[in-house]
Amino acid sequence: MRVRSLGVATVLAAGLVAPVLGAHAAGADSPTATISISCTAVTYTYTGFPNTINTIDTEQVTNETPGVDFGTVLAGKSGPAFTFTGSSGTDTLSIVGLVSDGDTINGFASWTNPAPDDGATIQTLGGCGGTCPQGSKANFRWHYSANGSSGSWSGTRTAPCPSTLTMGPQAMEGDLKVAPGTLLEAGYDLTVPGNNQTLSITVTDPEVVFAARCVSGATPSLPIFTVTMPTHTYTVTDSRWYPSGDQHSPLVYEGSVAVPDLCGGGLVRLDHGGTFTASVS
Repeated sequence: MRVRSLGVATVLAAGLVAPVLGAHAAGADSPTATISISCTAVTYTYTGFPNTINTIDTEQVTNETPGVDFGTVLAGKSGPAFTFTGSSGTDTLSIVGLVSDGDTINGFASWTNPAPDDGATIQTLGGCGGTCPQGSKANFRWHYSANGSSGSWSGTRTAPCPSTLTMGPQAMEGDLKVAPGTLLEAGYDLTVPGNNQTLSITVTDPEVVFAARCVSGATPSLPIFTVTMPTHTYTVTDSRWYPSGDQHSPLVYEGSVAVPDLCGGGLVRLDHGGTFTASVS
């Protein structure tokens, strides 16, 4: 549910704030809400209230950007939203979801003491780094290679922003057998189909967990082992594959591990392949 305020001030750059007097404000001691909006949070500073226990009934943050985001609630509290003692108080709401450069955000507050009133700030954001807009989608694929195997790509899977991605288990390299100490490489790439904007997509804690068996038929000392990869932020300006669409490029083998000795010195069987996971924002 969207709430429109009676008093609105518009500012055009992140970091600027506008004090908004309630509709009934008449002087310096009248209740005032100064609302500061950033890319990740909205801070409400209340001044001029009676020197008693004061209650703010509603605090709500909405995206006012025309189009699909218009009216989206990014944060909010009600019934009561915030209580403070004395003539002033400060409250901060974290924005749920992502906002992008150029998004217009409305921070609204209302109260009934000492009289029904409200205030709001509308701010068009800048400096948010072109984050991946909530609901936009990136396609991922992953692969692995050892002993000179082909490193074939998996199928693709779509991850909306933000989300947690899981792909597999899958064994693109078939019945791969590796000796302890063999270098096993794994990695991924991503694309945003049809993209013509500048987006910042962060892939957090990507990893591939491999299921291990012993070629000898013995039980491995551990049933799994993991190839970890660093968190990375990609600046995506088009619809090509990042960091590379070439499955042989070292750019798309972001992690590697020496295969552990799980089978008493014998060969480790990777015929069940692995499972790729990551968080996308």
